[in-house]
Amino acid sequence: MKRTVFYIVLLALYACAMQRPTTSEEFAKDVQKDLPFKVSELKAVSGHDNTYSFHSDGYIGLLPDYEVDSEGASMIYQTTFAPTHHTQPSNVIWRNIVINRKAKRVLCIDRLVKDNRTFGYVYVLQSETARYSDSGTFHWDVSNPKLLLNVSDAIEGMSEFSVVTLNALTK
Repeated sequence: MKRTVFYIVLLALYACAMQRPTTSEEFAKDVQKDLPFKVSELKAVSGHDNTYSFHSDGYIGLLPDYEVDSEGASMIYQTTFAPTHHTQPSNVIWRNIVINRKAKRVLCIDRLVKDNRTFGYVYVLQSETARYSDSGTFHWDVSNPKLLLNVSDAIEGMSEFSVVTLNALTK
């Protein structure tokens, strides 16, 4: 009898351990908390490290920091002049940059619009931490202002996926 109870308890503990999210799932949930708008979930993009896709059933009206055109050129959106439009056209990407210094993380959020629905990609630059050391992270402090040029270069290299998607939608 004691042996049966022991095996039942052992199986219950094993089942609980199997239900626990993996480190990559925890990482995605932690990144999702940094987003300046609500999404139901982030899905890892296959073959692209630290890139996640998201979608929303409605329009996300958050004004961008930058606009990116179909050729990949970035333009500052919020300048001293009034922006030319307050709703996102379907032929540009709206980009927001979020810096979480505590987590040593930079997010590049690219949003696209089709049929009044918002979807897009989140590109994550994460400094190596003990908690997420196996997530394919960089080995420099991405939240350090002195390394801003490196962060910019890394974001430009990662965000080609958004431009390819925009060009596919506008054809």
